[in-house]
Amino acid sequence: MYRILLIALTIMLLPIHANADSTKKSNSEQPSVLNENEHDEMKYSSAQFTKPEKSNEKQATQSPSFEGFEKAAENENLILYVNKESLALKIQDKQTQYVWNTGVDHPDNYRINKTWEEMIQSAITVEYADRKGKVRSESILTNNSKPKIEMTKNGFTAKVFMNQAKVSFQLNVELEDDSLQVSLPKEKIEENKRTKLISIKIYPFLGAVNENDLNGYMFLPDGSGALVRYEKSGKKADTPFVGSIFGKDESFKKTVKVNEKVYPVQQIKMPVFGAVHGVKQNAFLTVIEDGYTYGDVVAYPAGVSTDFNWVSSQFHYRNEYYQPTSKSMNGINVYQENANNFDITLRYMFLRDADADYVGMAKRYQKYLEENDQLKKQVDKSQVRLEILGGEVKEGLILDSVIPMTEINQIPQFTKELKKNKVDKMFVVYKGWTKGGLTGTLPTKFPIEKKLGNKNDVQDTTAALKKDNIPLYFYTDYTKAYEGASGYSGSKDVAKKISSETISLLEGKEKVFYLSPLKSLEMAKDDIENYSKNGISNLAIDSTGFTLFSDYNKSSSSDRMQTIDTYNELIHEFNKKMGNVALYEPNVYTWKQTNRYLDIPMYSSNYVFETDTVPFLQIVLKGYIPYFAPFSNFNANPSEDVLRMIEYGAYPSFLLTDQPSHLLKKTPSNGVYTSEFDLWKDEIVEQYKMIEESLGQVEGAAITAREIPKAGVVEVSYSNGKMIIVNYTDSPYSAHGIQVQAQDFAVIERGE
Repeated sequence: MYRILLIALTIMLLPIHANADSTKKSNSEQPSVLNENEHDEMKYSSAQFTKPEKSNEKQATQSPSFEGFEKAAENENLILYVNKESLALKIQDKQTQYVWNTGVDHPDNYRINKTWEEMIQSAITVEYADRKGKVRSESILTNNSKPKIEMTKNGFTAKVFMNQAKVSFQLNVELEDDSLQVSLPKEKIEENKRTKLISIKIYPFLGAVNENDLNGYMFLPDGSGALVRYEKSGKKADTPFVGSIFGKDESFKKTVKVNEKVYPVQQIKMPVFGAVHGVKQNAFLTVIEDGYTYGDVVAYPAGVSTDFNWVSSQFHYRNEYYQPTSKSMNGINVYQENANNFDITLRYMFLRDADADYVGMAKRYQKYLEENDQLKKQVDKSQVRLEILGGEVKEGLILDSVIPMTEINQIPQFTKELKKNKVDKMFVVYKGWTKGGLTGTLPTKFPIEKKLGNKNDVQDTTAALKKDNIPLYFYTDYTKAYEGASGYSGSKDVAKKISSETISLLEGKEKVFYLSPLKSLEMAKDDIENYSKNGISNLAIDSTGFTLFSDYNKSSSSDRMQTIDTYNELIHEFNKKMGNVALYEPNVYTWKQTNRYLDIPMYSSNYVFETDTVPFLQIVLKGYIPYFAPFSNFNANPSEDVLRMIEYGAYPSFLLTDQPSHLLKKTPSNGVYTSEFDLWKDEIVEQYKMIEESLGQVEGAAITAREIPKAGVVEVSYSNGKMIIVNYTDSPYSAHGIQVQAQDFAVIERGE
């Protein structure tokens, strides 16, 4: 997928003269040719990189009005003010005196209509369905709700009744150290029988900025991380960013075919968002502590509905879904009858000065996760992942067959060859080892495919690799079940949508079902004995660490929060009774239980309004969990991609086979177009050497700063005093007393 993106990006960024040949020669006015520096400026100022900050940035100034507000609480860091009519807030940083506003002072000065003004100035806006089923919205100020407020030691509690929506709830607001906690408990929500609560937004305009009145940006947890810089309203975007935290719930989606040629939207891995008002001046990071399983991160750039840039969250008490009413799948769209049952808790953490940027946000989130026992330090050493494909199924006229791409006992030959070339630190993932090959066999795991070897071969291979200190992981999955495979019941063990359909998706020609989470847990416990018998101790688990859904199977129902708990118990069973567990693209709730993060996103989704890609996710994880980039042998520009790995602190990965990849042409793995070990050995050696020379010097260290002195040049500082300078451009870069060659890197002691 990254290959497709990079090709498209390269085409978009071609110099103007590359397209000039098609113009008529009689045209005397030829377009000007871009020089190398201008071309670098265009490419490395694109949304897939990070832009330099303005060198002449002025201090953000304010003239805040406290009219209509009164002090609600104060601690060592913050002062909280509240408007008792709207429950709007002002939060003042006592050190800088900067005031964060949940609304807008002097709204008549801006282009906003009455409905938007009511939402902007209100603490809460609800969306509901009236007695006729029509969806409407209401804010606290819409119908003069008059909240009943009671001051507490650290803030206040307010009881609110929405006059039109006929829904009541309680809002709790409290200061706590450097943060503001806002909560809405589920037990205090009461609905009227004639209306249905659909969704709610809480303080959506906190930190909103009119057009480019301030220098700064909104931060989105999109892929590795994305920024939306404050700009004037224009035609750049006409829709907001709406990202479902941990992905959309398949229980409410229509079954569609997965198009692997389309660059997918990056899934949100962390329930966070933030904003900067003046880079390295003022910022906040919001952590959604409760309600994230039903939440979205929402961002409106200036020009989408209003002239304001604002980022917030919204929570769904009822989801819309398609309910078939006939065998021909005709049907209607309806909302859930029963509301989802969850608390909402938001924690706004305010940052200042050197910490007031996306790096400071990431460091603060890292600290938060560690304090809340959600992130722990693992051994983080530079290394390479060798993911080796064993067998794959090939469809036949009568019977399918297995194509053996790499026999088990071939693996030590690969690693010994690399050892001879000074590749000392690596680990292996062996996939497609089950009977029938990689695709179409799940959820059955055993026996081992006989064309690849047997349990004695597994034990011999494991022992040989262990002697060289090379862990061997066996690839598996505890979420997917293929149509026609054995080991599960299609009626009892498959997760169901709210519409009573089975949860399924199409991967190419293969139909895949999701197992009920409780069935997955049962299978995992049963498999432990078989793993032990076959000499398997380490697992690399796909799908389960990042797939989150509700299950409406009557015999084993599960909401998204219960699915998280079940999957965490599943992973815990393996950690407790086997060896180590590596997870593919895991969401934050599983980070504590994985000792390697596989296929970490290295880009954002490249939405039209996103201005920068940043390694927020990597900054959070660096020094805590070793993480690995997607496969290098599928990259369109390997030299640039290895520089990005060095910049992002990610280690390289390769998908390898013994046999040539053309044998996979008529199999589900036909997208593997180059994988033969003999062809990729030299590249593995070269990338490993570069990683050792760079990331090998910051093993176990955390990222403390990241600067962009010019477009295409990045300086990353680490907690052990090292700085890695990456120069993507075609020209040398001189700084800190050294020169970094074009498309190269250097490691220095910080301050040299």
